[in-house]
Amino acid sequence: MLHFIRERAQGWLAWFIVGLITIPFALWGVNSYITGASDVVVATVNGERIKQREFQRSLQQFRDNIRQQMGDSYDPSSFDNAETKQSVLDGLIQQRLLYAANQAMGQRVTDTDISLAVQQTAAFQVDGQFNVELYKQLLSRAGYSPASYEEQLRMDLLGRELTNNIQRTAVVTEFEIDNLLQIEKQKRELAYGIVESAPLAADIEISDADAMMFYEVNRGRYTTPEHLTVDYIELSVADLADKVVVDDTSLASFYTDNQNQFMSPEQRRASHILIEGDTETALKVLAAAEHRLSQGEGFEVVAKELSQDTGSASDGGDLGFMQAGVMGDAAFDDALFGLANVGDVSQIVKTEYGHHLIKLTDIQAPEGKAFEEVKADVEASYRRQQAEQSFFEEAELLAELSYENPDSLDLAAEELGLEIKTSDSFTREGGKGIAQNIKLVNIAFSDDVLIEDLNSTVIELFATHLVVVHKKNHQLSSQLPFETVATEIKEQLKLVRAHEKAGEVGITVLNQLEEGQAAVDLFKAGQWHEVTVVGRSQMAIDREVLDAAYAMKKPAEQPVYHGFSLSNGDYAVVKLKRVIEGDIDTASVQDRAGLSAYLARNDGNSELKAFLASLKAEADIEISPGFLK
Repeated sequence: MLHFIRERAQGWLAWFIVGLITIPFALWGVNSYITGASDVVVATVNGERIKQREFQRSLQQFRDNIRQQMGDSYDPSSFDNAETKQSVLDGLIQQRLLYAANQAMGQRVTDTDISLAVQQTAAFQVDGQFNVELYKQLLSRAGYSPASYEEQLRMDLLGRELTNNIQRTAVVTEFEIDNLLQIEKQKRELAYGIVESAPLAADIEISDADAMMFYEVNRGRYTTPEHLTVDYIELSVADLADKVVVDDTSLASFYTDNQNQFMSPEQRRASHILIEGDTETALKVLAAAEHRLSQGEGFEVVAKELSQDTGSASDGGDLGFMQAGVMGDAAFDDALFGLANVGDVSQIVKTEYGHHLIKLTDIQAPEGKAFEEVKADVEASYRRQQAEQSFFEEAELLAELSYENPDSLDLAAEELGLEIKTSDSFTREGGKGIAQNIKLVNIAFSDDVLIEDLNSTVIELFATHLVVVHKKNHQLSSQLPFETVATEIKEQLKLVRAHEKAGEVGITVLNQLEEGQAAVDLFKAGQWHEVTVVGRSQMAIDREVLDAAYAMKKPAEQPVYHGFSLSNGDYAVVKLKRVIEGDIDTASVQDRAGLSAYLARNDGNSELKAFLASLKAEADIEISPGFLK
């Protein structure tokens, strides 16, 4: 079931979600290096301008959010391209269109709603309480004023409300569920054979003349690539932290001032009853559950019977202990951590997963840790804080020194106490070490660095890791002699011709099977497989063969055959004997509920896609040429 749904749960929506800019929970990064002219217009939507500053701010917020999600695996170069910029701009355009649609429908977000959303944002809180100074500080760092941020937030909340309303209009019928179940549970009786290409290569000979002809036609393939080696200096918070001088007095003072950092967070144990699907049905089911609870029936009993969370229903809805933020949904957290006493049950709570009743079953209070117990953590946090305070000042100095002394890294390295390092040799495609970052590679191969022999601009590898490079050694590409690549070319041509030969043999065999000859007489030993009946998720069969079998038309009275080349060069012939329709009566309640939720999401997403397309078609949208550059 999950495999079947997963195959269909991809496409435009994932990119829409990535492209649509949401509330910036992460507001820090080296923002000063990307800001541009505030009056440059990137696009207009029905006459309303999207300025470059707003676009760049949204782009940086997008990258910061991705960085937080991916952690150490984040590669800035993967998101420094025209596709990412276009996706961010599309999100801003869609936001404008949704806001205008909301205005036309008379929908509003009140100042009270905005105030509440701001105060509940974790990034703006200290010890769980909204902090005005922190709020202003973080907005300023991200290039916002409170007014501009709150207007952006208003647009975002309105857009969410409208899209949620559209998605919730989808209605799923029992016929649709039965139809999809029948397809998903369908089985097929088949057999298949493989004409292997590798054994055919042994009898193929490639002449020197053929190899030379291929070499001449494809000379560009056989060159040593252009190589570059650079000297570089790097400035990072991690390195600065290692240089921070610490003593017990400073650490003790830091521990006292930041004691909340060194406490285990409060943990709460919860049980819940989850109902998915449309709001009206969910509210009816949960209202009935509330009535049963009010009559003294046990929460665990009701959860086992009604909850659609397959992971917890059998345990009476028990979710175990968790701290705030673990569920990834603010409404769930607010409900659970808003309950006063063990045994209390929340009102009906709406989250992105559905509608819940939540019961508080236990509380583990936060516990402070003694200084000696967490001294190592205190020192690491202290070093990090001190390093971050000096990082931005030194970053500005690095940019200034490397720009004003462009012929060498020596002065910048000396003033900042940095070591000049030398990279491994790399090509325009990248390499090892710092050359894994494609943005750095592109700058290293720019005219300023490569031809003018100047220092590069400051390159951001990560938000807290900067590099400046200078050319050390440059090698142009050169043609490899035929003699050095002749053997490689012959082996390559052997494989190509073996693949072609396998296809020729396979087509001949396919025709003979369709004429009635026996498969065991046409395939070599071990190459024909009588599989009998298989489902969509059969693991023992090659995935390409199984996909082909399920794409074949249903046979009438006689089996049908289909032949095709596999990705490895072999040729497969599939014999489909019969199709066994799925038995929908064997589907469990959970299967039907899962498919219903899937169809509702899919239909809702289709409605949303159509709505957005209609808004875009009717709008006057102009994008400034060349903005992606």
